[in-house]
Amino acid sequence: MQEKEITEFVKPLYEQKDSMHNFKHILRIKKRVNLYKKDYKKIDERKLKFLIYFHGLGKYVRGHEEKIIKRGFPKQWVKSLYRHTKNPQTIEEKLVSDANLCEAVGRYGIKKSLQVGKERNQTLEQTLKIMQNNIGKAKFYTRKGKEFGESGIEVAKEFLKNSNNDKH
Repeated sequence: MQEKEITEFVKPLYEQKDSMHNFKHILRIKKRVNLYKKDYKKIDERKLKFLIYFHGLGKYVRGHEEKIIKRGFPKQWVKSLYRHTKNPQTIEEKLVSDANLCEAVGRYGIKKSLQVGKERNQTLEQTLKIMQNNIGKAKFYTRKGKEFGESGIEVAKEFLKNSNNDKH
């Protein structure tokens, strides 16, 4: 399946997503992956495109796995999709994981978390607790992911520390 066909297939599936996880999110991940992958020679570009475009559609894919496989995407890629944000193993999985995670840390990540919390009708305290629980799990795998992301983790940790201090 060509990139244009993949885009036409997945774009409508992102319409129901919140404002920070819609198709624009996928385009931001794609842009960041294109920067990160320059450090690597051996990349399966087709698998990488699949992981980028289906990144936010894990639940959809689980419910339509056979349909996805019949469209020409190998079952192994589907398995990669299921694990790429929690336990990435291949370079393609690590690239997409890092590109996604970079949006969850730093000033942008703070803004994104607060916006998503608001859209999900969470209290500020609930959102901050979720952020606190997740920031300790943040892990980057690629050279550029570490370069750009680890300082973002520190920004998020400082924000959370200051938020806790404001309560007392």
